[in-house]
Amino acid sequence: MNLSKETKIGLLATTALVIIYLGLNFLKGKEIFASTNTYYTVYGNAKGLSISEPVLLNGLNVGRVKAISRLPDKAYSVLATLAIDRDIRLTDATIAKLVSNDLLGNRAIELVLKDGNLLQDRDTIPSQVEQDFKETFMESALPTLHDAKYITLLTNQFMTNLVQNTDRINTILANLEAATQKLQQAITVNQKELNAIGKNIAEVSSALSNKETGIKPLLARLNQLSNEVEGVKVKHIAEKLNNILGKIEDGAFHSNLNQALMDLDKLLADLRINPSRYIHFSIFGSKK
Repeated sequence: MNLSKETKIGLLATTALVIIYLGLNFLKGKEIFASTNTYYTVYGNAKGLSISEPVLLNGLNVGRVKAISRLPDKAYSVLATLAIDRDIRLTDATIAKLVSNDLLGNRAIELVLKDGNLLQDRDTIPSQVEQDFKETFMESALPTLHDAKYITLLTNQFMTNLVQNTDRINTILANLEAATQKLQQAITVNQKELNAIGKNIAEVSSALSNKETGIKPLLARLNQLSNEVEGVKVKHIAEKLNNILGKIEDGAFHSNLNQALMDLDKLLADLRINPSRYIHFSIFGSKK
């Protein structure tokens, strides 16, 4: 069948218009071939969510945002209409979390599945907004920025004080340089004395480290002398003790001791037999 040129142009234009229409509807989030269920979710702040943003489940794209509208009676909250594959079984415990899809600020909705009662087409999914990368970065970076600002302030104060006290610092450095020069001059002038002192210290150290006349032989001799002194003391005490023991062993000392004991025994015997010789008792008193 031969078609005229006008017919061909008409068919081509119609096909182009249909393709453009379907493409625009797809970009707007409208379903071309209905294989999805429609759900709703409400956000207090959409944070840049737009139509055709993906709906993710475990990182896979299972739907997209069909439409976005405002709810004036609910403080202008954002109502998002979602088109989600029919084979995804959502429950009333499922959460539609608004997350950042990349570092450029693009948004996505991530489904968090939980056990519960199954949702039907046109039901509402509970929502949740995840803190975006910018807010997280600012919360973590602000303390560091405050610390950096404080360090910068301290540095500025230090530099200001340094500039204000430049003359004083220069004076201190000049005095320090002058003192160093005087010290160097004093060392140069007294170099001979210092060399002599060092030589004397070396000689003393050498003498003390000598094996025959040094500190070790001296300590050995002192130790020996101390032992000899102790030996003399012990010998003197032993001699006194021997003298005492000799006197005790002498017969005269022993005889005198025996005689004294015998006299004491006689005195005690006489006291027991004749107590009146030594003790007087009287009721009316004693005569003078």
